[in-house]
Amino acid sequence: MNAPAAIVSPQDQPGWEAQYSDRVMDRMRYTCDPLADAVATRIKRGRPAQMLDEVYARAKSEGGVFSDYVDHCHTIPSWVDWQQVEHAARVNLGFANVRSIALLVSSLVEGYSLSKATHVLVATGRLHQDVLRRVYETSQMTHNMNVPGGLRPGAEGHRTVMEVRLLHAMVRKYLRAQGWDTSLYDEPINQEDMAFTVIEFDYLAQRGMERMGAALNADDKAASHHLWRFMAHLNGVCEEMLTDSLDEEIYQYQRIRERQYSPNEEGRMLAQAVITALARQPPFHLSEELLFELSRICLGDELADVYELPRSAFWWRAVMAYKGMNKLAAFSHYHVPGAARASEAMNIRMLRRALRKNLPEDPGKRAFRHIS
Repeated sequence: MNAPAAIVSPQDQPGWEAQYSDRVMDRMRYTCDPLADAVATRIKRGRPAQMLDEVYARAKSEGGVFSDYVDHCHTIPSWVDWQQVEHAARVNLGFANVRSIALLVSSLVEGYSLSKATHVLVATGRLHQDVLRRVYETSQMTHNMNVPGGLRPGAEGHRTVMEVRLLHAMVRKYLRAQGWDTSLYDEPINQEDMAFTVIEFDYLAQRGMERMGAALNADDKAASHHLWRFMAHLNGVCEEMLTDSLDEEIYQYQRIRERQYSPNEEGRMLAQAVITALARQPPFHLSEELLFELSRICLGDELADVYELPRSAFWWRAVMAYKGMNKLAAFSHYHVPGAARASEAMNIRMLRRALRKNLPEDPGKRAFRHIS
């Protein structure tokens, strides 16, 4: 299976070809997250919220690797522009409906075409287990990030990202103890895989939104890239893999696809499991048939056919109608006074209700404790 033709050329920025050469990218596949991994070797696995509580406590009492982790996460790089971060968060909330669908049926599902990264879910026994819970936990992270001030140090979104980073480190620790085969799969949740995850939330989400009729303007795209660049830093992506622009991120996406695109049966099963699990679930209550057709229009026929996503002329027409509605909503967002703010307020309430309904009522039983 071939990766798609290039859409951003290295001639646009000559340094990219060397920056993302196979030599560099191969090294990234054997580089993980030393700060979080050092913490993981010294704590027992628990709920991410409990693990972070322990890290904060031991940072105060012991310092060392615990202080290193906390200090890194609480030290804001000089390049972070909080106006851009808050701008992007408002855009995410204003387009939360179509963006959430794009993340789930486009970004997340395309990620399953990278077979080495996908094998982490297989090896941890989560190929079929807890699919819906993982989806809502991902939504919890993005919701907490997008509330006003959510990524400021000490805020709930910032804390949730720190918890996710610890969870990834504990997964690596577990897989290594189970005899993870680096000769076949490279390091688990390595820097290249982590970079692709950021791409899923930024470029691939934007692309999915556009294919469903909701195109962002240039300022909003730039702000979104800035937010996800900061989130990547906070989540342990190293300096070498932080992109400076959306175009560079797209080029990085192309290089990772060229190197890792290898959809297999595991990816097909995961893609279908996610879409099936989402059917008629809040907050959207969309049918399975419509979700399959939305995924197809976002992914393109080549990958959708590999995943054996069904076709339907009836539901294709429904998708075209939905696309038209999104175009109208995007026009209103940009041209009707007050429309964007109204959408933000409505969507934050909708997402909060959905999370509280579908995650454990007791915060102590949630993977990530807080819902903003």
